[in-house]
Amino acid sequence: MVSSLPEYWYLILHPRPAYVVVSGREKSSIGVMAASWVSPVSEEPPRITLAIGVNSHTYSMIKEFKDFTVNIVFTDLVNLIWDVGRTSGRKLNKVREFKIELAESRSVGSPRLAKARAVIEASLWREEVLGDTSLVIADVVDAYVLDRESFNEKYGWKASKAQVPLHLWGRAFTSLGRLILAGAEK
Repeated sequence: MVSSLPEYWYLILHPRPAYVVVSGREKSSIGVMAASWVSPVSEEPPRITLAIGVNSHTYSMIKEFKDFTVNIVFTDLVNLIWDVGRTSGRKLNKVREFKIELAESRSVGSPRLAKARAVIEASLWREEVLGDTSLVIADVVDAYVLDRESFNEKYGWKASKAQVPLHLWGRAFTSLGRLILAGAEK
């Protein structure tokens, strides 16, 4: 059987929410990267997974400090997502280069983005290296919404207000636009 797998086969799964992951310590080194391969994997205990390149600076920070933050931002920060996603933290200090404002996290040592709309603070539980990517599985030690106006405790982000960026490909993003209820009459 001849494989017809396209080079960017994973784009079939896009658009996906785009987040900013931060790991490290202010006095040491900070890794900041864009990530769309983030997902909850367990409710009890609360756990998330992050697929991350094994050669990335942020991955080395997660391995060293054993924690990280997943920062949910809106489309007003799409340029930041693009900038931290297209550059290597091994080659430049992204915090300084892109004038990233950080804030202290509540429960982990890694900082969070000051302009985050919500944050998940996570502690490394285990990982599985899968080729050029590691599947990092982490315990959620804290999670909080900073933009209460755009979030509903029962239903999540309000489609009419929350502009969570969805990554299509390259520099192309879209966002939530309309609410579609399954089973609703037309």
